[in-house]
Parts: sequence; C-alpha cells; structure tokens
Amino acid sequence: MNAMAAGQAGSERFIALEGLRGLAAVGVLLSHALFAVEPGIFKTMYPLAQAAWPEIGWPSQLLTLPPFSMLINGSFTVCVFFVLSGFVLTKSYADTGNASVLVSKAIRRIPRLGIPIAASIVFAGTIFAMGLMRNLEVAPLTGSIWLTWYYPSSITAATIAKEALYESLFLGKNKLNSPLWTMSIELVGSYLAFMFAFAARWFTFALVTGFAAALSFAIHIAYLPFALSFGVGVLLTRVSPAKWPHKAKIAILLAAIYLGGFSNDILYEPIIKLSPIDFNPLKDAMHCVGATFLVASVLALPSLQRAFSSYFFPLLGRLSFSVYLLHFPILCSLGCFVYLWTIQWGHAFAASSTVLIVLVTTIIAAVPFQRLVDVKSMEIAKRVDQYLRGFLRKTAEA
Repeated sequence: MNAMAAGQAGSERFIALEGLRGLAAVGVLLSHALFAVEPGIFKTMYPLAQAAWPEIGWPSQLLTLPPFSMLINGSFTVCVFFVLSGFVLTKSYADTGNASVLVSKAIRRIPRLGIPIAASIVFAGTIFAMGLMRNLEVAPLTGSIWLTWYYPSSITAATIAKEALYESLFLGKNKLNSPLWTMSIELVGSYLAFMFAFAARWFTFALVTGFAAALSFAIHIAYLPFALSFGVGVLLTRVSPAKWPHKAKIAILLAAIYLGGFSNDILYEPIIKLSPIDFNPLKDAMHCVGATFLVASVLALPSLQRAFSSYFFPLLGRLSFSVYLLHFPILCSLGCFVYLWTIQWGHAFAASSTVLIVLVTTIIAAVPFQRLVDVKSMEIAKRVDQYLRGFLRKTAEA
C-alpha cells in the first residue's frame, strides 16, 4: 500500500470511528427514552434499579436480545465512548512520537469538555425554571422509578450554578442532566490515557494500570472497568487489527455483539455462574470488553469502516457530544409532554411517539448547539493552549 492509499485508509478509519461515536450517542438517547417510557425492557440489564418492573409485550421483549440490546444498553455505549476517547486522544502521539501533541490535548481538555457541559446545564436549568419538566408526572404512568430521580422542586439557582461551574465536570454531579455522571470519568480517564500513551514499555504500562486501579479504589471501585477502558483504547493504537486473520475479525465482532448486550438474561448465565464477582461490576466489565471488541472490529473490518463512513453516520459523529448533552432535558420536558398528550391513544402509541419526538428534536437542536457551543469550545480550548504554552515558553526563556 503506497503512502497516499495508507493515508486514505487511515482517514476512513477515523471517520468510521466518529460514525461509531455518533451511533453510541443515539444509543444512549434510546436507552434513556426507553427507560422513561418502557422501563420493563431493562429488567435484566439493571435488575437492582427498582424493586418492581412493569410487564412488557413481545415487541419490547425483542429489544432485550442481541443485537438490539447492544444499541439500547446505556452502560455499553458509554464504554464505547471511553475506549474511543483513549484511542483518538493518543493515536497521533502513537504515530509521530511527538509528546507536545499530548501536552496540547491535556491543556485543552478541561475547556473542551467544561464549556459544552456548562451550556447544557444552563439549558436544562432554564427549562426547569420555566416549569416545563414533566418527568415526575410521567413516572407513575410508566412505572419508571429512575425518572423520579431528576428535577425535584429542591433544585435552586445555586444548584444550577455549581453543577455548571465545577460539580458536573469534576465530581460527576448530574441532578440537572443525567448523562453527566460520566463527565468526571471522561476527564480523569483522558489524563489516564495520556499517562498510558507515555508508557513506552510494557512494564510502565502495567504500572499505569496499577495506578488506574488504585485511583478507582480510592474514588469508587465501580469505576475500575471504565478507567481501564481508556488504557485499552490506547493499547489499540499499538496494534494493527486490520492485519488480524479474517476469522479473528469476525469472532471479535460477534463477541462484541454478544457482550454489548450483557445482562442477567439466561443467554449470559454461563458467564454469570463462572464469575466470582457480583453482577453489577461484572456487567460493567463485560460491557467494557464488548466495547473494546467493537472498536477493534471497526478498525479491523473495511466493510464496517465503509458503513460507518457513509450515509448519516459522519453527521451523527459530528453531533454526538451535542446529542449526548441535550437529549435528557428534552426527554424530561418535550418528550414527557408528548407522552402525557398521546397516552389517550394507548401506551404503545404514546411510548413510540415519545421516543421518536425526542430523537428527532434532539438531533435538530444539536445542530445549532454544535456550531455555537461545541465548535466554539474547541476554538477557546485552542486559544487557552496557545496562551499557556506561550507563557511557559517565555517564562523558561526569562
């Protein structure tokens, strides 16, 4: 393969990974929308989330089985984000060995994440202040206990300000926007990824793994699989899945589909019985393994690269962070309003209408948010990077 062809292949792989990120964002949206209006689907995925689960019909039961369960499994799709972050943040360093690339990304990371997060909290807080949240009215109708956790009357302007300024990004607080529990993990995981990338030798890589494990124990042991997902993403920059035997590529894709939907279902009983750990940490670990296999499959299979580089996937990739940040307040306001308005025609119609309206509205809203907030955050992060590096250079020369 000549240099031009190699460059084109590399570009297609990156576009495909962005497409995968877009699909993962839609997966999180579908997970939350369905948990709000059809929570019984998640009985085997999150068995401890609530004591009693509503019964579901056969169409909804299909969603509990692979490959559908992989798409609507929020825990799995979040793991896909983490593996992708580890890979994308460090790939250029793996290719060039230029450490300044990592330094630049490390400087930019806080404003890059923090500005869109703050904007989404202000967006959610504004809707709440206008009295437009309807999730507490819908929860008893659908039987979703999870839906009652958000937007209580105790939320104040101080709550909104604190979460926007620092609590969501640094502490993972998510009273205003449910998906933001992942943001502190994303931030810490990003810096872990930079450490993994600097670990040129396998022994050093093992030391960083130990540090990630110790950090997870200190903060929250449940975060261990998530923290290591960033390291696995870095590891994928050092291997070449495209060179693996074709049978191995197909095997890891099938394993990704199977493990991506990991739950308490009978399909996974052999793994559950053999595991010495409790279900919840096992579930997170299996989802992270499945996410690793899925990202590796996209890197390995040209057919998947073409699929995720085509049609609407690149657009979803560009909008993925905006979709991730906006969908929950839209679900709890407009989405729940649609459910209350359409329940007169039956639950199935109301639930389907809610999911569809939330999906379409979020994608539409994500377009201006991406242009006005997401892109601007990257520009501001770049200026912060240039200023700090220039300041440090002048200080060193003085």
